[in-house]
Amino acid sequence: MKSTTPAASPAPTSARAPRADARRNYEALLAAAKVVFARSGVDAPMEEVARRAGVGQGTLYRHFPTREHVFVALLGERVDLLDRTARELLEAPDPWQSLVGWLRLYDQSATEYRGMSTRVAEGLADDASPVAAACAPMKAGFGALFDRARDAGVVRSDISALQVLTMISALPKDPERGTTIELYLDIVLKGLRP
Repeated sequence: MKSTTPAASPAPTSARAPRADARRNYEALLAAAKVVFARSGVDAPMEEVARRAGVGQGTLYRHFPTREHVFVALLGERVDLLDRTARELLEAPDPWQSLVGWLRLYDQSATEYRGMSTRVAEGLADDASPVAAACAPMKAGFGALFDRARDAGVVRSDISALQVLTMISALPKDPERGTTIELYLDIVLKGLRP
């Protein structure tokens, strides 16, 4: 007997997996951006990223319409690590040590590329930014850690989690390494105490 059930229609074009060559180009662009940004900072010419990936600028801009889109793609791994770490530290017994440990990891993650921490700080302050959307899980995780520390009385009650992230991102950087100068980070951390 013949079935009267209509045949399944093909998946819409937008739901299909990207073609193999498109996926390769995407991965090549991300790998190139990591190298170029590590060498020249996040303000490096996008043409240099395309050239290093071995693709044309049209391919670059099809995958990443703006520099911010490249930056957001590179942030993904860092955001996942920071979110996962925040959830783990919520179970740790000492709220202050958990907060400090997470903020040091945040600072280290945000200084991987010269200029990165400034971009993160600007993105966190602008809710419409793709950076803010990409960092939302990390911000939520830190917010929970921060609230826990404040509830335990080990953090000042007159500051917010976002203010702390912005301060850490804005700290002076070592010009040779691009990392935060440790003395400044220590001063901010001590200033969080009530």
